Amino acid sequence: MSVVAMKLLTIAGPLEQFDDVVSACILDQEFQPEHAVQLMEGIQGLRPFPLSNPYTPLLRRAQEIMDQMKVEPAYAPFQEEDPEALPGYFDTLAQRLKDLEERRNQQRRLLNEDQSVARELSHLQGLSTHLEYLQDMKYACFRYGYLPRDTYDSFQSTLNSNADLFFVPTNLDTRTVYGIYLTTKAACEQVDSLFNSLHFVRIHLDPAVRGTPEEAIGDLEKLAAKAREKLAALDQEERAFAVRETPRLLAVYSWLRYHNERYNLRQYAARSQETFYLMGWVPEEALADFTARLDAFPACSCVADHPRELPGVAPPTKLRTSFFGRIFRPFLEMYGLPNYRELDPSVFMAVTYCLFFGIMFGDLGQGLGLALIGLVLARWKKMWLGNIIACCGLSGALFGCVYGSVFGFEDILPGFKIMEESRLLPGSSNVLVLLLLSVALGIGMLCFVMVLNMINGIRQRDYQKIFFGPNGLAGLVFYAGLIIAALSTLVLGVNLFVPAYVLPVLVLPLVCILLREPLSLLVSRDPAWKEVKLSEVLGTGFFELFETLLSYLTNTLSFMRVGAYAITHVGLMMVVQMLAGSGNLVVIVLGNLFVMGFEGLLVGIQVLRLEFYELFGRFYDDGGIPYTPVKIDYTARTGN
Repeated sequence: MSVVAMKLLTIAGPLEQFDDVVSACILDQEFQPEHAVQLMEGIQGLRPFPLSNPYTPLLRRAQEIMDQMKVEPAYAPFQEEDPEALPGYFDTLAQRLKDLEERRNQQRRLLNEDQSVARELSHLQGLSTHLEYLQDMKYACFRYGYLPRDTYDSFQSTLNSNADLFFVPTNLDTRTVYGIYLTTKAACEQVDSLFNSLHFVRIHLDPAVRGTPEEAIGDLEKLAAKAREKLAALDQEERAFAVRETPRLLAVYSWLRYHNERYNLRQYAARSQETFYLMGWVPEEALADFTARLDAFPACSCVADHPRELPGVAPPTKLRTSFFGRIFRPFLEMYGLPNYRELDPSVFMAVTYCLFFGIMFGDLGQGLGLALIGLVLARWKKMWLGNIIACCGLSGALFGCVYGSVFGFEDILPGFKIMEESRLLPGSSNVLVLLLLSVALGIGMLCFVMVLNMINGIRQRDYQKIFFGPNGLAGLVFYAGLIIAALSTLVLGVNLFVPAYVLPVLVLPLVCILLREPLSLLVSRDPAWKEVKLSEVLGTGFFELFETLLSYLTNTLSFMRVGAYAITHVGLMMVVQMLAGSGNLVVIVLGNLFVMGFEGLLVGIQVLRLEFYELFGRFYDDGGIPYTPVKIDYTARTGN
């Protein structure tokens, strides 16, 4: 349960070796860079590197070609490339893809035209006359098209009685009437005007169409089939082209990605006339490996500084936790990473979360059911929450053995029966015992997190946290002393509320909490304690002290929900058994599933609330900076 120790390294060397040092020691290694220009501010002659990255445009061009070829970014082994030759390589690929696309578009256009003409001719099926005869008549005009059905129905008699035209409907539906009309050359213009007024839309047939409509449609379908075959061949040609060129393209892309990331590290470096400077964080455990790599560059030097020696520089946080702690890491990150000089509470959270959940959801059968669901979600759905559900389910199953509860049935196993009379407190039920034990658990947890807070204060050299804060030594003495005095008076009959006990154990800690600001400055030998105004401290301190006392009470009583939810679980299962009557299996199964989902969700939320508000708030500051060494992600995309 700790944060990995860090060292801040300052690397200096000849300018011409910058790229080689970055390749050997920085990229894909345990090194998080810092902005050297800012950290070395005030040193004469230092300036930043130029930041015009020549690899970025080429990398974007490579990604554009990969998108056109439907190739996902990925790492491929690469060799050194000539940047000046790459634009020509990309142009060749782009031209090849463009040619394929143009040929494909041409075939698509031919296919669409053939299909469109076939659709137009489909409304002439049944006409036995060759279309070329109709279109090439010398003394008559031939028109083909459609008009609205309601217009045709209204003027059908007019069209049939007109001696200058002959209209033949070829296809009628509810909205449109397709047909042809014939008229003389002399009356052609007049008849066209008549049909225009009836909203007739003329369809111009391709002069190349020959034969009857059925024959023409057959020919067009053959042409469409050939176009489809050519499109399929072009698609196959493009796939073969992509398969052939992908290894080379990915190698070029990986080379560009590598050099792009290497060049981008110049934004963190500083330079003088002949020397570069790089600063960054390296885990103490990886320092030996780093220096061994740097030994390959005798002209370079490296200085390792301890974080405390550089005020104003915040070391990043890299957590070292067990497998159990890593499972609950997402919950911790919701609250915030610990800062560099804090304890890592991952394992603490994992243990207490499972403990509280198990007490509140104690059932052997339902716990194993939750564990199984969690394993399914974790393994097959790859959900991080699945591992947490599995751990909580196992904890619930363990406490189900304590309660003797299996799917709500308490007559199968022996155990601590919540609804029965207590053996510990004769005349009382186990409900009261469970609530009292929950409060005792809360008292123990609050005392423990105060100890953790003092440990954090020692690591941070914060005397207010160690001695004078409400969660420091003063707060712990007051809280524990008050609990001990209350238990002594109520249980043992020994009254400790006497001046000899109250003054040093209860009053003195409250005074320290009230005056914690000037006292912490005084202990740290900070002369600023003389400037603190006692009137301001007392004016605001009394209200803060009242809030502190109230928080002790509310945080302690808040742990009663641990026992309350255990009682609620038993109550819900009693309702399910009442509804099931004499053993309705369907009601029992559905009731157990409902309780598992409903109460499991509520208990999970309530336990998280206990962790964040009652416990973390007393010892955990968070605000840590994630440790992010420079790792090249070959699947990422460069922004526009």
